[in-house]
Amino acid sequence: MRNAECTTSRKRKRQTTHRRLRFRLVVHSALLLAGCASIRVDHVHQPALLDAWRASAVLRDELSPRTMQTLRQWDLANLYSDQPDEAIAKLHEIVLRDPQPELVFTLAEMNYVRGRKADKYDCSRATAYYYLCAGYAYHYLFDEPPRPAPDMEISRKVSSRSNLPPPAHLVPRSSIFDPRFRLACDLYNAGLAKLITAAQRVGQLDPRQQLSMPTPDGQGFTLSVLHSGFTWKREEFGQLFVCSDYSVVGLANMHRTYGLGVPLIATRALNGDKEDAARTFYPHEACFAATAFFRFEGTLADLGTQRCGRLELYNPLTQQAIEAAGQTVPLETDLTTPLAYFLAHSNLTEFGEYVGFLRGDLIRAHTGMRLLAPYAPGKIPVVLVHGLLSSPLTWAPVINDLQADPVLRERYQFWYYYYPTASSYLSTAANLRHELEQLRNEVDPRHQDPALDNMVMVGHSMGGLIANLMTIDSNDDFWKVVSPNEPFAKLNLPPDARDELEKTFFFQRQNCVKRVIFVATPHAGSKLSPSPLGRLATHLAQMPSELRTIHSDVVKENPDLAKLLRERALPTSIDLLKPGAPALKLMANRPRPDNVHYHSIVGGISGAKTKFEFWLLGGSDDGDGVVPYSSSHINDREVSEVKVHADHFHVHHHPLAIQEVRRILMEHYQEYIRLQGPGREYQLTASDAEKKAATPKP
Repeated sequence: MRNAECTTSRKRKRQTTHRRLRFRLVVHSALLLAGCASIRVDHVHQPALLDAWRASAVLRDELSPRTMQTLRQWDLANLYSDQPDEAIAKLHEIVLRDPQPELVFTLAEMNYVRGRKADKYDCSRATAYYYLCAGYAYHYLFDEPPRPAPDMEISRKVSSRSNLPPPAHLVPRSSIFDPRFRLACDLYNAGLAKLITAAQRVGQLDPRQQLSMPTPDGQGFTLSVLHSGFTWKREEFGQLFVCSDYSVVGLANMHRTYGLGVPLIATRALNGDKEDAARTFYPHEACFAATAFFRFEGTLADLGTQRCGRLELYNPLTQQAIEAAGQTVPLETDLTTPLAYFLAHSNLTEFGEYVGFLRGDLIRAHTGMRLLAPYAPGKIPVVLVHGLLSSPLTWAPVINDLQADPVLRERYQFWYYYYPTASSYLSTAANLRHELEQLRNEVDPRHQDPALDNMVMVGHSMGGLIANLMTIDSNDDFWKVVSPNEPFAKLNLPPDARDELEKTFFFQRQNCVKRVIFVATPHAGSKLSPSPLGRLATHLAQMPSELRTIHSDVVKENPDLAKLLRERALPTSIDLLKPGAPALKLMANRPRPDNVHYHSIVGGISGAKTKFEFWLLGGSDDGDGVVPYSSSHINDREVSEVKVHADHFHVHHHPLAIQEVRRILMEHYQEYIRLQGPGREYQLTASDAEKKAATPKP
């Protein structure tokens, strides 16, 4: 019995020992296999060409795989996970000893990610990270590659005398062929953009003069802000918005260029330059394009002190490239988003277009001549005049495309005229003449700028009639249309009413207007006027109060005036667009000045309208759907004409119409230069030097 128990006990011990041996063997095998882990490659069905970009810190707010690899190679990955700021400090020390490009890039990414995290709870601290991100990216892009050791210099000289490929140590490690180069540009731009946004949020950035940066000791320091190429004064700079934070809706074309810098929307400060003579002609919501570039001065060691560099703001309309570290660097620009931002935040909304017709008094504070930028001597004004039931908003696609042309924007400045569209085109033209005269007296009282004597007027629809009225004399013919038998001098009127009527019916051509472009203009009227829709609009429209007052004074004080004027309501613009209207006939038969050139862009649509549309619009079965071709066409060989496939409301938006306007402006500038005398510039293509120049051409 006892022997059996001993035997059983020995068996159990042997089994336990065997199990332990097997366990140890398995563990040792696993450890050996772990040390020699299996390696394999998996087939990728679609090469990931954009993997480096998709994995960048700018998109994911986390370190890219290549940056993590660099940290592992320097045994800093775990430290970064636990103490990221200490990892940054250690890597900075390494870079000062050995400024390898991949290490500088890694520091840029690390600071960007740290800035994104700090942005959520401490904007002031985030600005320091973003500053360092942009700074390291700047040094990655512009610093010379690290020089080899002295013994390598000998090898370089030897290899340069042979036809053999250069040794590996002589190949630059920072290359434009490396995806990191473009990512470094993105890091610089993104870091600077975030810096501007965060600094404004906590009041550290004054776009007029300085950027305040925090330091660990709490003292802080300030860096200067410089402005280049702007017609706006330094004190007129208000809050800055980053263009990439907005998407544009409503404009088909986005005019951007790519390079370094942050495209901005610069708003105009309300307490701007009070000495500017033309300040009353700027829109209340004026804003303009700018590009921010931060120039880091000194070395990587200086960057650690966060006390080097300056913020530079450039006007992308006049300067598209700069010099940095001895290189010509293209600026990243955006001309469309600032324009769209201005239009979206102005009163020029679609609702305002109808208010301007139905209740003209409500838009009075915003009407008149407006400049999109301060007056620029030497640049020819292009005055844009909208049509009926419209506003300057309708010119957005035209301005967007024309100002993007470097040749045009160096030679032209774009203005627009805003008016209540229920008013007759005769009274609107009178106000425009007054605005032109007042603006000229403010910006050029001595009439020394020849560009202001060579204006181009572009009018859409009824705006074309208003533009035409700038180029003809009235004599007393327009007054006879109103009162065939009652001379104007015999009217019994208050002085104010007399002045207004005299400006409306008795006028002379504006000698400053040398070219007119008609777009879908109803020279012979439109059947929309007597149509059911036209009669409804006339019934709903309310004339501006000053015109109603004048009409009342005339009728009240002059009982012998024509019966028509006493018994009828004041005619609206729609009434005066009726086919065969006497005012239209007078304008059509007026002699055209020899030194004024005219052009016409007309629309045409195909496809039959429904019977209801045909009846509602007055039965116009050709042309652009509102204005018949017979009305928009000018039977004169001296008047150029281009026809585009577009309806009345989109003729001027058609790309071929915009191209025709561009062609006409080029032709106009050639004529302008010829008149200035021999020896003046005649070139109409923008050279590289012109694109970089900050001053406009004459």
